[in-house]
Amino acid sequence: MTSESLVCLERVNDIFSYREIRESVEKILDPVANRITVRNGGSILIKVNLCLLKGPETGATVDPIVAKALVDWLTHRYDTHQIIIAEADATHLSADMAFRILGWEDYFQGHENVSLLNLSQDEIVKPEGSGGLGFSRTMMEADILISLAKLKTHTLQKISCVMKNQFGAVSEKFKIKYHGTLTKTICQAVKARKPDICLVDGLIAMEGNGPTNGIPRRTQVVIAGDDAYSVDHFCARLMGFKPSSVPHLWFWGKKMGGASNYTVRKTNGVPASFRFKFMPLWKSAIKSGIESLRKSRRGEEINEEA
Repeated sequence: MTSESLVCLERVNDIFSYREIRESVEKILDPVANRITVRNGGSILIKVNLCLLKGPETGATVDPIVAKALVDWLTHRYDTHQIIIAEADATHLSADMAFRILGWEDYFQGHENVSLLNLSQDEIVKPEGSGGLGFSRTMMEADILISLAKLKTHTLQKISCVMKNQFGAVSEKFKIKYHGTLTKTICQAVKARKPDICLVDGLIAMEGNGPTNGIPRRTQVVIAGDDAYSVDHFCARLMGFKPSSVPHLWFWGKKMGGASNYTVRKTNGVPASFRFKFMPLWKSAIKSGIESLRKSRRGEEINEEA
């Protein structure tokens, strides 16, 4: 980075008001956008986080209302003819099904310059330095890449924000195969194509057993920045974690030279830390085992009574 990166935070008092969400998104994106150049007619791709067929009220997936605010801001600010909203297939998810069932197709039906893309169904390329990971050619060649992530915990990585969202762009469906090397693979995915603009939906976040089975938490914030590492570093602190305790942040800072001396602009009324609850994978596994044992014993008791 040639200059200190920027992270902006805004509180959204009414998370069900499109007007307020739109105004908050504009406030944090305008200063970030002043740092990049978008050519007239250039393509913009928005990588969203739809990791499971769960609505945004669960804290698991991005709220389409935030995506709409982003699209409207892009359309107003730039002369672009193509805005692509994209997600890849995941182990337990078809991106096409997610767009349809979670309402994204209906949400953007009237936007002629907006299209939805399954990154796993596009032509796949393996960029140099990606460790052999495959990515959509459309994403790799987009003039501007925007990461629209969700603010949530992750049992393996402690947090799932922008950098983990970029791992979700890997074209392969069964990404669970990378969980043994997840820290390094996340960093390789970010290195392959760094987002130009980062936006995090923290209207309803997730704590505990994230990124899919945690507890929804109403944090009422949106966060933006021009550097994935800096935004994730800030989000870790906002959630109440030491950034050095987040494996991919530690790895990037140690191996990739990520800068943690970024500038922060934030609104009043947001605490320095939300103190998120966190459940590591080993504790989650023990809890699941105990619950399974209880169900088994309950079933045996019912059979004996019968």
